[in-house]
Amino acid sequence: MQNDVTLQSGHVYMSENSFCEIATETCLAICDKAKSSLDLLSDSEATMILAELPNSASMTCPQATDSSTSLDPQETSSPFVPNDTYRGRFMAGREDEYAATEQTYQALYESPSNSHLMGIRECRKYAEFKREKQTGDVKVFSYSCRDRWCPMCSGQKASYAKDATEVYLKAMTAPRFLTLTLKNDISDLKSQIEFLQQSFRRIRQRAYWKKNVTGGIWFLQVKRGKNSGCWHPHLHIVIDGEYMEQARLSALWDLVTFGSPVIDIQSITNPEETAKYVARYCARPAYLKDMPLTDRVEVVTALFGKRLCGTFGNAKAVTLTPPKVEDTGEWSTIGYHDEVVNKARTSPAAKAVLRCYYSGEPMSETAFEEYTGQPVNFTLADYVPKKEPQLYLDFY
Repeated sequence: MQNDVTLQSGHVYMSENSFCEIATETCLAICDKAKSSLDLLSDSEATMILAELPNSASMTCPQATDSSTSLDPQETSSPFVPNDTYRGRFMAGREDEYAATEQTYQALYESPSNSHLMGIRECRKYAEFKREKQTGDVKVFSYSCRDRWCPMCSGQKASYAKDATEVYLKAMTAPRFLTLTLKNDISDLKSQIEFLQQSFRRIRQRAYWKKNVTGGIWFLQVKRGKNSGCWHPHLHIVIDGEYMEQARLSALWDLVTFGSPVIDIQSITNPEETAKYVARYCARPAYLKDMPLTDRVEVVTALFGKRLCGTFGNAKAVTLTPPKVEDTGEWSTIGYHDEVVNKARTSPAAKAVLRCYYSGEPMSETAFEEYTGQPVNFTLADYVPKKEPQLYLDFY
């Protein structure tokens, strides 16, 4: 089982709209750790945990606004799972996209037990709090499906790609944002995507491009044209290099695409906002909830096995996909995440678990034993059942 959240660096996934104004140094430290990530902590739980910290100041939690993006979803009540569950916090604000994805997979695959459906249905469903025996660190371990169309995994991937892209942009002296499009075409989506990516490879071989561009990161977006009704795949590219005339670049793109001169290139003045905008497409090039079922099926089929983003030139060292982290520590299970959260409403021992997790402070052996009822070095070999094990379960 892997650590499902990027916790090695002490990050906690938390909605930016859930940040509270806190005066004490302890609470500010927690918020500083959380600001770079999203979606784990609900408003009600944040209030409960922070209220338990020593000398915490009074606070109010602002409500999510309509301006939230896919990287900062509104935390609404999920029809699939309660918001106080581990899975529910990642699902919050993505319920409609999840329903559209599930329906699409059901239409694509005859078997209800296919790996795609099973993956998104089990993603983050089970999670455990664990304590590292040597350091006392508390982390959450869970399974994530890492499916391309899973709205929970795509949100996490977009957050990671946003940070990586932002670092790359801030290292440039004059970053630029380039959009390459194709003229309206009634061809199927798969053919258009292949032609778009082939054309992009061709323009990168041209002398004018090689002379002025030293590297960049590209992202694929797919949608239907509002007026034409045709598929409209296009590339968003952040590039490093020298100034390029839009007219000359347009003529070059027109040449390699055999008649698609429309491009847009502009300077990047806000690396953070630009990175946030393009990174969402590396995880999800289209929003299935906004499409009819037939279009969803075509999009998923056309993009199967296709790259959604990539790097070239001096950006090849940039990694856009979160690594699959395997923790090598010696971890003892504290309890199921959802069970600990529910117990924390009345149990001081459960509250202590959450306090250690959110604040990053080590969990003492005493606190571990108070919650689990077992010594720190307890093993299954030490367990003596209170009664003889039954051959059949009681409900059979």
